[in-house]
Amino acid sequence: MTTDNEIAVRRSYEALVTGDTALVDDALAPDWEAVPPLRTGNGPEGWKATISHLHGALGDLTVEIENIVVNGDMVAVMAVTRAKHTGHLLGVEGTGREVEFRAADFHRVLDGRIVRTWHLEDYFAIARQIGLEFTQGA
Repeated sequence: MTTDNEIAVRRSYEALVTGDTALVDDALAPDWEAVPPLRTGNGPEGWKATISHLHGALGDLTVEIENIVVNGDMVAVMAVTRAKHTGHLLGVEGTGREVEFRAADFHRVLDGRIVRTWHLEDYFAIARQIGLEFTQGA
């Protein structure tokens, strides 16, 4: 059975995939907080700006929710994102390479809207796939 909390969380991922930022206002509380903070700021406007940036950097963006667990006001999501690197991301101009990376998110939902999201993403996988190299220091 799908809960209202799960619906709110799924709506936030739908906004990310489709780029339909109108969905953000339905999914996030006005004082929504991201942990760690987004470079674009907190609140729905910060998430909308992030969605816009990602759509400029990652073409053909898809997000597959692999697992979702609802426990009271908490919703945990394990997801995999796939896209084509088409624009500026992590300091690298678009390479045209296909990228795939995983993320885990923990959302606190109150009154049908997400109030806080803890986000863990595999930035190392993204960086490697778009051509960044890491060397061990001397």
